[in-house]
Amino acid sequence: MTLPVDVYRNITRYQAKFLDMVNQKSGAHVRVLPDSGEQTSVSFALQGSKDQILLARCVLENLVTECEPVTEALEVPQTAFGRIIGRGGESLKQITRTTGVKVFCPKEKAHGPAAKGSMMITGTRQEVEQAKEMILDKVREDTMVRMKISESSQQRKKRGPTAVIQKPEGGDTEAPVCLNNNGPFAQTEKNGLIHTNGTAGEAGDVFEKLEELQISNRATEQEESSSSESISEISKFEIPSPDLSFQPDEHLEVYVSAYENPNHFWIQILGVRSLQLDKLTEEMNRFYSSCNLAEQRVETVVVGDIVAAQYRDHGTWNRAKVLGVLSSGLVDLYYVDFGDNGELPRESLLRMRSDFLSLPFQAIECNLAGVQPKGDVWTDKALDDFEQLTHCACWRPLQAKLCSYSHSDISSWPSVKLYDTSEGKTVDIGEELTRRGHAVSFQEVVNGKTEGENLGCLQRMLDDVIGASSELSLSCISLSEAASISGSVDDGAEEELL
Repeated sequence: MTLPVDVYRNITRYQAKFLDMVNQKSGAHVRVLPDSGEQTSVSFALQGSKDQILLARCVLENLVTECEPVTEALEVPQTAFGRIIGRGGESLKQITRTTGVKVFCPKEKAHGPAAKGSMMITGTRQEVEQAKEMILDKVREDTMVRMKISESSQQRKKRGPTAVIQKPEGGDTEAPVCLNNNGPFAQTEKNGLIHTNGTAGEAGDVFEKLEELQISNRATEQEESSSSESISEISKFEIPSPDLSFQPDEHLEVYVSAYENPNHFWIQILGVRSLQLDKLTEEMNRFYSSCNLAEQRVETVVVGDIVAAQYRDHGTWNRAKVLGVLSSGLVDLYYVDFGDNGELPRESLLRMRSDFLSLPFQAIECNLAGVQPKGDVWTDKALDDFEQLTHCACWRPLQAKLCSYSHSDISSWPSVKLYDTSEGKTVDIGEELTRRGHAVSFQEVVNGKTEGENLGCLQRMLDDVIGASSELSLSCISLSEAASISGSVDDGAEEELL
């Protein structure tokens, strides 16, 4: 029996001891004949009874079919790519190690509410089928987690009215300089107008944030609980570092949670972290609604401390950083998970239970890439349109593309493009502001590099965040600027949700 040399190589590649298997199944003795000098084929000698030889030929022919390499395309939702690939590519590596296939992911990706991409899978038919099933399992997991996130987000309340309030640019705060070396109103607009659902908060340097994240230790203390129920509740918030499985030039899903203007706003990244934040808020409401308020009250207000504070409009309990004490006697607060501000009496602030700090702060300061106001400042109409286009604090997801850094004299934060795909079409929010006459476009240059040339530096920043601890040490309570830039998928934490 003779086989083409390429077919023989395929068999030996996938079944190194195929001769032993053929001999065992057929009862015949099968061996490879010495090379006759021809490199185009390989000959086999089959010895045994007529039935044994016939069976051996059938087994060899089946091997030819089974070991023939095939390449199949598997179409999956674009949003599931992060979970399929996994943090550092670990999920995809596990699939290839288990099945023996090679998987190729497209570099060019479509974006939109129903965008899909094709993964090319190469291997034997059996290997390809096994790999496809493992990939589809990841897709099903991703779908289930996204459903849970969507259901949880629907329970959120809108934060803040759309009215604008006036804050003095100085002289209204009695407190000393904040512990992050930024004044409480460091990012106030030139015209002094700040939106109540997007007022200026902290403006810590991105690089300082990363360094603080890296040196922060895991929390070593937890408050004692009188019941096993509360102990199990505490564990909800102790989750691993984020799975940031996107590249700087790719898209991820976000909420715009607060804004000052298009060049200074806050986002939350959708994922298990946003779901954990909803669980955290629920547990904080339960705890502070039933505890002895006198025992939990903050005795001394210290700038930089993290406290439990109610949100003014609907009374939910949130984590907040103390920015200072106003001349009115009210405490100026920055809500670290949302990016907006509040002013509350001292006596209304409560001590933060230690386990409530284990979830990294979720509000990320951003700048809208490639646009600037048409005039000296953003007009009121531009601010209204930006709020409407981004569905600010309405918890409707947008697509965000990380582009570069936005720099000022005192701070740096990510510069992103935002896209709304909720109506079945993709709307570039920056381009829409320009089309409406509110903005002009420009090419961002960072350290002498344009947007596309700076992506390597961005990836290094994101890699640093991946390796950082997700818990905040009790000794680092004042480091609230160490907000986590979390990804759209958190593998470790998601396992408990499936």
